Amino acid sequence: MTEPSFVVGEYRLRHMHHKLFHYAHVVVAAQPATTNAVSAGTAPFAWRLDSYGPFAYALDTDTDLVEEAVDGAERALDALPGGSAFFAVVTSIRTSNVDTFPGDVRYAAGHALWRAVGHPRTDAREVRDGGLVFPDEALGVAVG
Repeated sequence: MTEPSFVVGEYRLRHMHHKLFHYAHVVVAAQPATTNAVSAGTAPFAWRLDSYGPFAYALDTDTDLVEEAVDGAERALDALPGGSAFFAVVTSIRTSNVDTFPGDVRYAAGHALWRAVGHPRTDAREVRDGGLVFPDEALGVAVG
């Protein structure tokens, strides 16, 4: 019996709110599993080497961005209908030093996960306290 392969989903958030642009681009790979689990890939910022070459370096915010992406994917898994479980890996996180705000990566990671597992979700962008929130949270429904 062969093991199910990963399906890749990506989401690029580009949203203007009160003259502030929100940007995050996250790629998530997922495969069916017996329980929900999310992890970060080994090099979610490897794209910097392609863009900046030998001058690329890690940023102080990288750890926070990885945690935010994993949290977004976990929340998205928790919002799936019962009976479906997936193992997901956050493989790429792209941000902008000036246009990425807290919550942007979480939001993009959640939508990337839903795309990877083929779950249709409404891309209702709601901003609360300066951060984008999931559609269910915007409606006051607890997620995860």
